[in-house]
Amino acid sequence: MTAPLEGIRVIELANYVAAPAVGGLLADLGAEVIKVEPPGGEVMRGVVPSGGEGQFPFNFLFELENRGKRSITLDLEHPAAPGVLRRLLAAADVFLTNLLPRRLKRFQLEPETLLAEHPRLVVLCITGYGLEGPDADRPGFDFSAFWTRSGIMSLIGHPGSPPVLSRIAQGDHTTALAGLAAALAALRLRDRTGRGQLIDISLQQTGLYTIATDVAKALLDRKQPRRFDRSAPDNPLFNTYPTRDGRWVMLVHMTPDPYWPRLCRVIERPEWADHPDYATMAARRQRGAEIAAVIEACFLGLDLPALAARLDAEGLIWAPMVELLDVVDDPQLRGRGAFAPLETPAGTFETVAAPFRMPGADIRPRGAASPPGADTADVLRAAGFTDDALADLAATGLFG
Repeated sequence: MTAPLEGIRVIELANYVAAPAVGGLLADLGAEVIKVEPPGGEVMRGVVPSGGEGQFPFNFLFELENRGKRSITLDLEHPAAPGVLRRLLAAADVFLTNLLPRRLKRFQLEPETLLAEHPRLVVLCITGYGLEGPDADRPGFDFSAFWTRSGIMSLIGHPGSPPVLSRIAQGDHTTALAGLAAALAALRLRDRTGRGQLIDISLQQTGLYTIATDVAKALLDRKQPRRFDRSAPDNPLFNTYPTRDGRWVMLVHMTPDPYWPRLCRVIERPEWADHPDYATMAARRQRGAEIAAVIEACFLGLDLPALAARLDAEGLIWAPMVELLDVVDDPQLRGRGAFAPLETPAGTFETVAAPFRMPGADIRPRGAASPPGADTADVLRAAGFTDDALADLAATGLFG
């Protein structure tokens, strides 16, 4: 099998998660990704989960986003650094970075300058708030720019409850998928026109897109959407309910009229199927709390296996809430190859695979990330630097 991006070269100057995650996906697709790190390595190499010091055989946080990448180290503050980067970009297809605009300018890496020098280059910038606007130089992470500033946080949780945090890197990985899609589109456009592109992606705007349905409505009525209230839902068939054995299930019927008689049989209220007080969406909206209470009472009388049998017998759309340790052994995910082996110096371990399948293509983790700076000499020799030139640059402290 052939790797889809074999022959594509990416220069990545980025840290933390969102932008490096794009590089990780590009590497899984077969691109050569060269990570430019500060002397000593990128900050995430030293980050471990709280309480995890010494607990894990390798840095899974760093490897998740940086597997399969080569590494060179450059001190960006060194006067020779811009020239070295430009030599690398001359043979690159994609420049991936999360530097803020003021830092791009400081290191002579403004996108317009790079595109003028390298017309076929795709410049992919991923930042908290984008390259333009009053907050362009404001630092942003997924918790702040994606989850909070996009408006998502205001919509999550029970009405009146305090703000709810997202899980770690949800916004980063969602934004990485947007970055991957845009990069592939820009490469395709370059193939047709011969011209590269600037791609400007922000965590905030990606977060906005994930709630585009709510946003589109707010643009028209200028009203703050209500949080879901499971005790009094507008649609009782789109709600969570507990079971007798302490589990939870999610019913998911956006247009439930065809499913309403089926649910009525499950909850032993067959007379409700065509009763004028319950038979239509409009009628049920007026009685959401009453119907939800009846459904909950029924479900609380059954353990999950018994309830599952009833729901499946009626062809209803639902899912159990599962714990993460159940997810990693889920036969559906296992059957799809959602987890992949990653070879590291400490051994071979499972990691999370790219979230798409192409059975006829070679898409997989291609080994652990190189140690910081391990590929500096080889990469720069390939860019035309002689051994003498490399020795001179090393003597000046460029590589740390």
